[in-house]
Amino acid sequence: MNYFLLNLFLAMAWMLLNGQYDSLSFVVGFALGFVALRLSQPFGLKTSYFRRFRASLGLLLFFFYELIVSAARVVWDVVTPTHLSQPDIVYVPLEVSSDLEITLLANMVSLTPGSLSLDVTPDKKHLIVHAMFAERHDQVIEPIKQGLEKRILEVTRG
Repeated sequence: MNYFLLNLFLAMAWMLLNGQYDSLSFVVGFALGFVALRLSQPFGLKTSYFRRFRASLGLLLFFFYELIVSAARVVWDVVTPTHLSQPDIVYVPLEVSSDLEITLLANMVSLTPGSLSLDVTPDKKHLIVHAMFAERHDQVIEPIKQGLEKRILEVTRG
């Protein structure tokens, strides 16, 4: 049984019961449905839904944190008279292998200010990234591998 679809159904049922069809009512219904499913899980089949949901929230929070920190770094470099940027192109080795995982990682890297995904090598072993602050390549590779890629793998593979 797909717990996510069941959770969506419970959220919709909550909205129908209350007669309120707004986003706040949906979020409350989704949260209540999540708690109800979590409490009833020991009586049913074991599922990875709750672990992946927690990993998805962790990925989003980490991405928003990285977004704010990198935006502040770029803004600081732009408004100060001395420029600290040392742009370079870096090949980031990939552990992610599916097209969905690679696309998600490349888009998150591109959405973070100061970095841009340029391409993926034909063998899908490296992501080519243009980094605005690349004094050393390992300073660019390590946060991507230990931050975004690690959390994406937690979401997609559990």
